[in-house]
Amino acid sequence: MIKLVFCDLRDHAATWVGAFCVAVACGYVGGWAASLEETAATFSGMRYIGSVVLAFSSVAAVAVLVSASNLTVSAQRRSYALWRLANVSPRRVSCVVLAQLVVVAVLGAIVGTLLEAATFVPLFPMVFGAKEALAQATPHVSFSMMPTVWLAVAGVFFCGGFKGARSAGNTPPLMALRESEPKRRGMTCLRIALFAVLTACTGWTVFLMVGAAPDVVMNWSLYLPILAVAVLACISPLALSAAMDAWTSLVPGTRWNAWFVARRTARYGLGSSTSVQTPVMVGFGLVAGIFSVMGVWADYNALHGLRFTGLDWTEALILFGGPVLLCAVGAAVSVVMTSKSRTRDTALLIAAGARPETLVAAAACEALIHAVTATLVAALAALASNAVVASAVGMPLLTGLAFGEGLLVSLVGFVLLLAATLIPTCSALRREPARVLAVGE
Repeated sequence: MIKLVFCDLRDHAATWVGAFCVAVACGYVGGWAASLEETAATFSGMRYIGSVVLAFSSVAAVAVLVSASNLTVSAQRRSYALWRLANVSPRRVSCVVLAQLVVVAVLGAIVGTLLEAATFVPLFPMVFGAKEALAQATPHVSFSMMPTVWLAVAGVFFCGGFKGARSAGNTPPLMALRESEPKRRGMTCLRIALFAVLTACTGWTVFLMVGAAPDVVMNWSLYLPILAVAVLACISPLALSAAMDAWTSLVPGTRWNAWFVARRTARYGLGSSTSVQTPVMVGFGLVAGIFSVMGVWADYNALHGLRFTGLDWTEALILFGGPVLLCAVGAAVSVVMTSKSRTRDTALLIAAGARPETLVAAAACEALIHAVTATLVAALAALASNAVVASAVGMPLLTGLAFGEGLLVSLVGFVLLLAATLIPTCSALRREPARVLAVGE
């Protein structure tokens, strides 16, 4: 079994490189959090900064890791079907898949922490340049905490890909060879349990804020956008698909072939669509939610004649550096990992008589569908957290609502998605459809 694990990783390195890149990014951010805690041990002024980085990055890390692991398993279904045809037992297939996820996660996390060890000291003055007191601290790389980061990344990969691994082992081989993706049947028990726990935590946080003094509300207000986005991430398979169905139905597909193709492609591959949209949703939700809360406090302080400086460069990097990096990597990787199936789908449409300009327009429309869907769902989290904080301090609802900074995240995500959809489409247009369709594993 061990030989099968590593031989398959070698033969399908192009498929696994996406999950590897995500693990590298998570290891890098986790290494920063660990090193900041190590530095705080000798410099009391930096206490809790590592915890803040970890808290804000963990939501994005879990969402991106789970999406990447599930998408990788889904992209490999044809290989697993061939194993089943070769009389490999379902249990062994599932064990091999889980072992591959752990190997890729650990290797990626190791590379990420090594990159962090090489860059933490040189980048430390740049990150904390806006805080003179913090910039004087002596940075220390936390080598002792690196194995913990590796295990954490591997654990999330393992849990996130568990359902996909069971599906790979239990799906009938001929069905897997015939269908590009299994039909999704609601949410897993783990997602439901996490949703219940996070909803309870969110309700408890709101309970503490309502009727409390303004300083207590401020202490808890930054946690509310994180919890709101985490709750949405748990139900993302349902929320994203419902939002996509709702707003795309407003544009008649019968009047424009490109829109019809893009909408059908996004709706058919719901697993791939959710994996692509989740990083953008998390990025927009965190950035827009935090800046909206900051807007509430800016308006509150202005109303009471108090001074409020907002976020400086250092604070913005601490809060958003990790989540934005992880979401950008996750969005790009998710679509690149589906490029092979996208190339074959384009060749099928060409063989069916679709015009090249229609397919290019359809690729652009699909990227737009993903970006808009993720933005609309994430906007709900930002609206909810903003309304709660504003109400808790007696300000009008939607006070200080700030979507501009979050839209920058959505714009970057759209550009990445556009490039990742257009490149395989244009590649397929330059090749003979029969050759593309004839290429096997």
